[in-house]
Amino acid sequence: MNFKQLLFFVTFLFSVNLFSQNIIKGNVVNENSKPIANTSIYVDGSTIQTKTNENGEFELNLPNGQYNIIARAEMYENYILSINTNQKQHYKIVLDPEIIALQEATVQEMSKDDWEYYYQTFVGLFLGSNEAAKKTKIENPKDLRFNYNKQTRELKATSRNPLIITNNYLGYKIEYDLVDFNLNYQTNYVLTLGTALFTKLNANSSKTKKWEENRKTSYLGSVTHFMKSIYDEKLEENGYDVKRLIRKENPAYQKFKDEMLIGGKISGNVPPKIITYLINQKVPYDSLKIIDGKNQFLHFKGLFSVEYKKEKEDILYSKQNGSNYTSNQLSIFALKSDLLKIEENGSYYHPGDLVVEGYWSWEKIANMVPIDYKIE
Repeated sequence: MNFKQLLFFVTFLFSVNLFSQNIIKGNVVNENSKPIANTSIYVDGSTIQTKTNENGEFELNLPNGQYNIIARAEMYENYILSINTNQKQHYKIVLDPEIIALQEATVQEMSKDDWEYYYQTFVGLFLGSNEAAKKTKIENPKDLRFNYNKQTRELKATSRNPLIITNNYLGYKIEYDLVDFNLNYQTNYVLTLGTALFTKLNANSSKTKKWEENRKTSYLGSVTHFMKSIYDEKLEENGYDVKRLIRKENPAYQKFKDEMLIGGKISGNVPPKIITYLINQKVPYDSLKIIDGKNQFLHFKGLFSVEYKKEKEDILYSKQNGSNYTSNQLSIFALKSDLLKIEENGSYYHPGDLVVEGYWSWEKIANMVPIDYKIE
């Protein structure tokens, strides 16, 4: 073997290892072990999908990593299967008959105006309120059901059918199975959980080119891109500046409040109740994550600030926050659990364990690209 042949051989092996695929096999049956044909099998948050054959069998070709596989069939409850491609096995999925939940069967009396108000609230928090959201439409809004609890001041949304979303900003049709939507008006905390299947829309070359530009813009600076940058340890190279953020009660406010309670003499402006400041030191990777063999986990306490320097805020976001000038995209993130697993493609588990504020909380489903998206 000469040098050129050796170089080609080594390059080939490297490429095979880097982009190695894994064939995932399984079958889908009902509670009586009868195969369910034509079941939709897809990777959550991706464009990767297939259907079972007449024997209920399926195959998926996946890159290395961890994925949530969704099995969806008419008249059956959805099934979520978490897999790791390192585990070579045959997967058997048993689907249960669809059951209409009691809270769905009991329709809360609601006027047309109330429903419209809750729907517009949902759309703003689900799709967003930027240009991408304005070009994104829920095709079956009447499938949504809302329930507002006056005691807890919580708004919940459910949908028995997948929400069909047409995104004319990014060029995708999304089938979104809404698992949980909860808005707490007391804390302003919003939880949105669901599974999504992406399908590319067809268009002429100029529109497709514009879609690709918008996809790239939406991806860069996103939570997914940030997670991948942590995984690859390329935060600075990819334009991120991460700093520890401290948020605590302001002693000046406590003193002001005490003076008011005892009727003391006070003057001047009311000091802020909470003070926030940054620790101007570079954050090492071992302060953000731990590595256990081939697995990586976010692992930290407290808050971190993330500045994305390669793209400015949307002007609508700036105006919403009382400014006519744009600055770098700035977000805050924290963990609800001790560990958050991150994957090489930027996905993370469990999504509900990541809490975000700032720019990341402003961009919603309308700016979401599939996990198998690659910059062209």
